[in-house]
Amino acid sequence: MPSYTLHYFNHRGRAEICRMLFAAAGVQYNDRRIDCSEWTGMRNQMPCSMLPMLEIDNRHQIPQSMAIARYLAREFGFHGRNNLDMARVDFITDCFYDILDDYMRMYHDKDGRMMFQRSYDNGSSSERRTRFQETCRRILPFMEKTLEMRNGGNQFFMGDQAISGYHRLFSSISGNFRQFPAIIDNFRQYPTNLGNLRQFLKTTEARAAQIIELSSEAFSQVEILRNA
Repeated sequence: MPSYTLHYFNHRGRAEICRMLFAAAGVQYNDRRIDCSEWTGMRNQMPCSMLPMLEIDNRHQIPQSMAIARYLAREFGFHGRNNLDMARVDFITDCFYDILDDYMRMYHDKDGRMMFQRSYDNGSSSERRTRFQETCRRILPFMEKTLEMRNGGNQFFMGDQAISGYHRLFSSISGNFRQFPAIIDNFRQYPTNLGNLRQFLKTTEARAAQIIELSSEAFSQVEILRNA
């Protein structure tokens, strides 16, 4: 078994899907949490001067959160059974990543640095908040339809398969929407009421909460889509 070290800040952010994949697979790894005060001095040592970064056997370094997530998903069996399934996993995961990416960009300063202490209302521009809300309106109804395509939306996005997109859903939506409920902007205004997505969270939240607790600091179970 390879040895893994995941380098990221002491936040969920872009590394949480990777932590969830490790936890779901039951694979041990070194979760290196970097304090913001350390980052300036070590930034140039990291590939692309960015985080997260996955280190394998103290030799191989992989930057870019989605490249890391896809590698781990393939290694741990969360990436589909054939090429068509893998393409479906990829677009599901990328759609939820778009939501996370716009969320994270609300907390970047003018130089692209993350400002962890900002609040949603006071720390982000109205343009970035609007973009985030528009991304949710654009993507979530499509994800509702995507979920319906397999077993009428009664199981996972891939029918009976738990995939990396399942973990991306929780890491990109649940924590962010729970922390800042104003950004939900009322799901009832969407073309669909997202009933299957809400039910998906209801039926899987116990497992998701367990994975989240294993992968990061503990927090209460998700209450977002189910209460919308």
